[in-house]
Amino acid sequence: MKCPGCGAEAWGNFCASCGSPLRMETCPSCGAAAPPGSRFCTSCGRPLTPPRSRGGGKGTGGGPRGAAGGKAPKGPAEGLPRKPAGEAGGGGDPAAAALPQKLGWWVAGALLVVALVALAFPVLRQGDQRQTPEAAPSTSGLIDLTSISLEDQATLLFNRVMTSHSNQDTADVAFFLPKALLIHEELDPQDADGLYHFALLHMVAGDHQAALQKARQGLQGNPDYLLLLAVAAEAYLALGDSSEARAAYQRLLDVYDTEMALMRPGYDHHSRILPTYREEARAFLAGR
Repeated sequence: MKCPGCGAEAWGNFCASCGSPLRMETCPSCGAAAPPGSRFCTSCGRPLTPPRSRGGGKGTGGGPRGAAGGKAPKGPAEGLPRKPAGEAGGGGDPAAAALPQKLGWWVAGALLVVALVALAFPVLRQGDQRQTPEAAPSTSGLIDLTSISLEDQATLLFNRVMTSHSNQDTADVAFFLPKALLIHEELDPQDADGLYHFALLHMVAGDHQAALQKARQGLQGNPDYLLLLAVAAEAYLALGDSSEARAAYQRLLDVYDTEMALMRPGYDHHSRILPTYREEARAFLAGR
């Protein structure tokens, strides 16, 4: 597999080149997949990892527990490894025993920062220089995104914006969203999945009319494409046109089973969000 941070061939949990996490997050509430490093689910909005207790006592024997008192998901969430809740209860000097693991966290954190800078800075070098920070970091040894294909640049920026949006990181979204829109404008995708990505970026930007235009463009070629029907319905609702939103949601429900059986391009890597869109359609049509 390719590392989402530096593009190198990688395997395991972390990239050997830049330290970026390789495994997808899984939402413990709805089961949806989320890009590595996400803190909130893009499907249901719930936190991906429950808050940990500040207490330093021993574990209860039932494993770590979330905020509501239930058991946490088995295994650590994808991303940087977490310290087990009951680790401080062992024998010997707890501070000395914890030092190697803390050092491991610091090293992993430093590598993750380097990977994020490798993603961000080369893209900012392309296009409008007025958005470049005054104290820009050096590009020495970093991956230059301008050396990869426009399609890969669009994918990396789309994932970065949507992850930051799900994490409610408004500063990060404001920083990367203009570049993501610029790259997609230059790429000018014509396929349904590419237009879905473009429409979602416009929704994040608050340009609901542009989002609707991209969704309708894709639906002209495939009027049953589920992802575009869903984003079109959301854009109609944002624009105050509940009648058109109802029609889009009704069509989504009418063709859902047939489309899922066809498994069109784009459905595979958005398979987690499709059932959520179906439930949103059902709720809207039921008046909930």
